[in-house]
Amino acid sequence: MKRWRTKAIVPLLCSTLLAASTLSIPAFAEGADPTVATDVVQSTQANISGQENSDSTVKPAEEPSTSQPMEEGTDSKTDTKSTNVTEAPSANSALLENANPTSNAQTGEAVGSPQANAVPSVQYYAHVSDQGWDNFPSKDGAAAGTEGEARAIEALKISLANADGGIRYMAHCTNVGWQDWVSNGAIAGTTGKAYSMQAIKIELTGNIANEYDVYYRVHAQHFGWLGWARNGEIAGTTGWNYRAEAIEIRLVKHGEDAPSSTANAYIPSYYQTSIIQEGESTTVRVRPDSLALLRADGVATDMRVTATMRYGDTVTRNVTDSTSLASIDAAGMALNVGTYGPFTAKVEYLRGDHVVGTTVQEFGVTASEYNLAPLSATFPVVLYSISYWDYTTSSTGASVPSIVMLDRPSAFNWDALPSGMYAMPFMTTEAIKSSGNYTAFADYVKELKRLKPDSKFNLFINDITCSLIHSIIYANQIPQDNYKIYLLSDGTATYNFTNEAFNAEGVDPAAKEAQLEQSWLAAKDSAYRTGKASSDYGWHAHWDSMYAVLKCEPNTEWWMTRTNLFQSADDNAFANTIATDPGVKKKNVANMLTALQQRGDSTVAAFKALYNFNDGYFAAAEAEGKKPMVLLGTYVNLEQSFEDYAKLTMTYYGDDYAYYYKGHPNTPTGLWPSKQAQLDTLDITDIDSSVAAELILFFNPEVALSGYGSSTYNSASSDAGCGVFNMTKAAALSPSSTVDYSIMDWFASSISSSSDTAIQALCPKGDTCYLVEFSDMILKSADYDIAVFSGNTSTLTYYKKLADGTYRLIRTKTNGSTLMTSAHVSGTGWISSVKEGKTAGTTGKSQALEAFKVDMAALPYSGTVQYQAHCANLGWQGWKNEGEVAGTVGESRQIEAIQMRLTNELAEHYDIYYRAHVQNEGWLGWTKNGEIAGTTGFGRRVEAIEVKLIEKGEAAPGSTARASVIGLPNATAHVSSIGWQTTVHGATFAGTTGQALGIEALKLSVTGAPFDGGITYRSHVADQGWEKTWTSNGYKTGTTGKARHIEALEVKLTGELAEHYDVVYRVHVSNIGWMPWVRNGEAAGTTGRGLPIEAIEMRLESK
Repeated sequence: MKRWRTKAIVPLLCSTLLAASTLSIPAFAEGADPTVATDVVQSTQANISGQENSDSTVKPAEEPSTSQPMEEGTDSKTDTKSTNVTEAPSANSALLENANPTSNAQTGEAVGSPQANAVPSVQYYAHVSDQGWDNFPSKDGAAAGTEGEARAIEALKISLANADGGIRYMAHCTNVGWQDWVSNGAIAGTTGKAYSMQAIKIELTGNIANEYDVYYRVHAQHFGWLGWARNGEIAGTTGWNYRAEAIEIRLVKHGEDAPSSTANAYIPSYYQTSIIQEGESTTVRVRPDSLALLRADGVATDMRVTATMRYGDTVTRNVTDSTSLASIDAAGMALNVGTYGPFTAKVEYLRGDHVVGTTVQEFGVTASEYNLAPLSATFPVVLYSISYWDYTTSSTGASVPSIVMLDRPSAFNWDALPSGMYAMPFMTTEAIKSSGNYTAFADYVKELKRLKPDSKFNLFINDITCSLIHSIIYANQIPQDNYKIYLLSDGTATYNFTNEAFNAEGVDPAAKEAQLEQSWLAAKDSAYRTGKASSDYGWHAHWDSMYAVLKCEPNTEWWMTRTNLFQSADDNAFANTIATDPGVKKKNVANMLTALQQRGDSTVAAFKALYNFNDGYFAAAEAEGKKPMVLLGTYVNLEQSFEDYAKLTMTYYGDDYAYYYKGHPNTPTGLWPSKQAQLDTLDITDIDSSVAAELILFFNPEVALSGYGSSTYNSASSDAGCGVFNMTKAAALSPSSTVDYSIMDWFASSISSSSDTAIQALCPKGDTCYLVEFSDMILKSADYDIAVFSGNTSTLTYYKKLADGTYRLIRTKTNGSTLMTSAHVSGTGWISSVKEGKTAGTTGKSQALEAFKVDMAALPYSGTVQYQAHCANLGWQGWKNEGEVAGTVGESRQIEAIQMRLTNELAEHYDIYYRAHVQNEGWLGWTKNGEIAGTTGFGRRVEAIEVKLIEKGEAAPGSTARASVIGLPNATAHVSSIGWQTTVHGATFAGTTGQALGIEALKLSVTGAPFDGGITYRSHVADQGWEKTWTSNGYKTGTTGKARHIEALEVKLTGELAEHYDVVYRVHVSNIGWMPWVRNGEAAGTTGRGLPIEAIEMRLESK
């Protein structure tokens, strides 16, 4: 065995021949079978790349049988007492022939000038395991290290002589991986740790790099001499845990040939894998670095890749794909990870179903520029969504991905994000649909910057959450030139908080602004220095600093729809400064939508798929099965008689609609507390006035519109147009009108002393009234010409104009609140009154209705409402008039049934419908006009009632089946061995059970029934059969004294009672028990089996 020292021609020749020889022994990891080994490689590099192997396959050579390879990582101390090893000479040692005496390892440039006409030279020392540093340097292609001794190079020092420049190099070592670059005689590798060097990269610096290439090759354990690498390429092996045993380095002039073959200068492990992003897309290419070797040796047949993104302990993204090694091309397998950010890839190599090797490594998917949109509230999402397509391409033409998160996530369909928009990936795909996480968003941006420090960021945020800039931009130390801020108006809150800051009494707006800017900049400086946002600038803090952002951050844009709503305490001078600032960008939603539509149908379709515009505005209407009606307001201070017009609309369209209000953008409801109180009283839901009505219609074509005059009607469909407030039909349809009101159904205006006298006469004295004129389309099929609405009684009265100019009343209509019902509930007492059609009482709480009363608004007819209650242990109490209490209070006595009726003219024009929610029954059917609702004779409590006034001829509010259950007929049974029993009804059955005693005779009656009529019945008697005649109304069926039991029974009602009720009955039969219920003449029991009826249970149920 031989150790190289300085100049050695024979070893060089031998090594050249060895490199050219064909190596045929299969590769294997030291001490292991490579076909089953699992080599886990961890790397923190974003992209791992290496020289691709050529078609020739290099296989490791077998170690000489006499050598004992040193196990990597074992303790191999340098023997400083050995006579063959001395300390490595210093850089200016006389033993370094022609060496430059000084160097600069930090800069990578050699210090000193080359000698005139001197040829540049490279020289290098090797630190060898168990031997230490070479006594003398190797030069210009001579081998440093050993061959055939199973000794590793552990460190190298390389320098140049006579060179105008320097040399730098980095080593890949056991247990370390790739180290940093070092230069000009500095140590690469390790000493004293027994860590083998496995690979190296070397390159020239300075002017010499313009004239020379540096070539180098490694003698690797098991492989022998590899090909020559040059100028920063990798030489050696990685992933095999194979030691570099020797190295040769030489300088070659540009254009001259390599010393010998350059094939296979670098041999990564079987399982070392490169992951390279395709441009700036979310697709990466995964390629085995030793693909040719894997194929040639047949080690593996397939590759499976799992890419995972984590935030803390949560896996937020996970993508898996696999392919056969035979199908992988030079670019590698394409894997779309679906988003941007840091991933960990687990790459498994399989032979069949068996995993033979695995690598795990990090990689990043990055872009040069990002749009960041952590948005809150509603209107900022509207602005961003419409303008999204305007910001998907950078100034250089590259695609710009947008990262989005909403604190009201229901605004988006997260399963239909448009191309280029990505849900913020530090939340799971499910979590982001229901919540937001601003801390996670800031951490995500931090990772994007770590992966690509020069990336640019465009931050779109709600203007009142401007403090987020501190955590997302400043604390992540993003350079000033690498970000831009877009503040998107929150709507009303933008003006509220700005005015609150600058229009307060005693405030100097200019001084206030200067203080806000100073605080902002101080906090910004702190965040950049510490990497943490100031605690004073958390989310939703410093709402007053929106304009300060505009002044402190160059190139910021502040988007808003109205600039004339700002106020300041200096006669609005500062407010005007804000409004006219070049950074304030006035946005018109209608124009933005038009621009969006001009992008084409595909963009509009993508927009509609993305954006659930109403953000829950109309969810309540949908849940109740109602259509949404939006009332368009005008300036609040100019809204004449809004409350009356709103009531008119609700009276006309009734309870089929849910009602909403959208005010004028210049007078947001939030700035007018009295307006909000008015809407609350009317049970009308407010919509943010800053949201364009056009956008409402764009996303909700089913919405109906009524309200004051507005250009919005120009954008509405004929189906959307309903009523116009404060405008006559003639004025609305005038040719001079700039709005097309031809789609509207009706036009309402106040009746005054200037109105036609015949119209004035239709308004009740003292009432405030409004004339309602109808469109020609409505009048074509109507039996009326006009209507008059009373704001005092909320009554809409329809009239037909007669030939003499007078008007005939056709009908009246109320707005569904003519009747108000109050309920007194056990354990609670009186609860709030409810409008007609709503539930008075409780359901699902087992609480009895103990008392109730009904109040009625004034109607243009004589008469009133009357009602009575059937109470436990009292029965029917007697009729009560409107406003009086039916039932009991303070007696803990449940109501079991009710009746209601109208009187006089009211009864001629209306039906009163009502229904009861009964214990163990639930809601029974609707009944009307004095009929019973509930039960009697069963002791079951009524828990709630609903009442509704319906015009004559209109349909019932719901099913009328089984509105009441009455504990009739009265039944008296003659039982064998007992005789005649006591008469029973309702929940008590006649006869016996469990005693084997048959019923022999029976008497039935319907005394106390709510309608005239009777009951008829007959029996099937043992040894006799069916009776030939029917028995009625208390007379006996069956026999007594003959010991003949009844085996079957048929029962029917007669007269008016039969028109309103069914008789329902069932029997208990010997050896069978209770049989199913039957009704109205159907047979109950058995025949031909000799089985007696033992008991019978009966009731009346309304049809």
